[in-house]
Amino acid sequence: MPALRILITGSTGGLGRALVRHLSGKHAVTAFTRSDLDLENPEGIAHSLAEHDFDVLLNPAGLTSPDVCEAQPEKARLANVDGPQALAETCQARGARLIHFSTDYVFSGEPHDLWREHDETRPVNVYGRTKREGELAVLKASPDALVARVSWLFGPDKPSHPDQMIERALQTDDLSAVADKVSVPTSTTDICEWIAHLIEHPATGVLHLCNSGIASWHSWAESALGIASWIGLPVKTTAVRPIQLAELTQLKAARPLQTVMSNEKLQTLLGREIRNWSTALEDYLTAKYQTK
Repeated sequence: MPALRILITGSTGGLGRALVRHLSGKHAVTAFTRSDLDLENPEGIAHSLAEHDFDVLLNPAGLTSPDVCEAQPEKARLANVDGPQALAETCQARGARLIHFSTDYVFSGEPHDLWREHDETRPVNVYGRTKREGELAVLKASPDALVARVSWLFGPDKPSHPDQMIERALQTDDLSAVADKVSVPTSTTDICEWIAHLIEHPATGVLHLCNSGIASWHSWAESALGIASWIGLPVKTTAVRPIQLAELTQLKAARPLQTVMSNEKLQTLLGREIRNWSTALEDYLTAKYQTK
């Protein structure tokens, strides 16, 4: 396939940066920061895009902090519903394809087998509700759009839970992490590879983009520390004290407890199995620390 003209919003975020870097080698990529295109100003989106020709628009931008969304629901609605809807309307009018990123937080978190794309969504906080409303608004405005749900991202462009736990373990052996909240840690590097395929083999509707396996914040942390110790980092411990989510009384927004998504549909589209999050984490941490 010849090079495509790809516009990427939120290019200073962890996933946005990864997408820009990964896709720039083959395609003509234009990176938009918030100052270039502000989802909280949906009326200005068509104007912001007017001078740019593009075949595909990737939208990893949005308001992603559950606590900020809970405290500022109007801001969350603009960033997660109205802004993406305006993007979809513009893409539809211009014959461009939209890939909009969403979240596992659209699910209730109740005890459940793997959540599949068609399962009922009953989000428990403003963040999840606005992201679900954004999914529906995007698909209504642009029926050929792809809504890509992701979960628990990690990668080289933005520190995440494993990076933070390693940094703490270099200073102290008194560590704790939540053990009763589970999902699928997912590599932004892997997401970029999947998106590169999906750009050339278009899919529509809702699709779960996540690695395989299950983790809690606790098991994710202990896995990261085990890898760090194996690499040779002077961590003071590889043991993390398990706690319950309810003990984190500082959180303003409720969090869903079980949001483990199925990637079966993605595996079918790619024609191959998706690797486990622990393998992806080992590759990421090895590359990060053994090159220093």
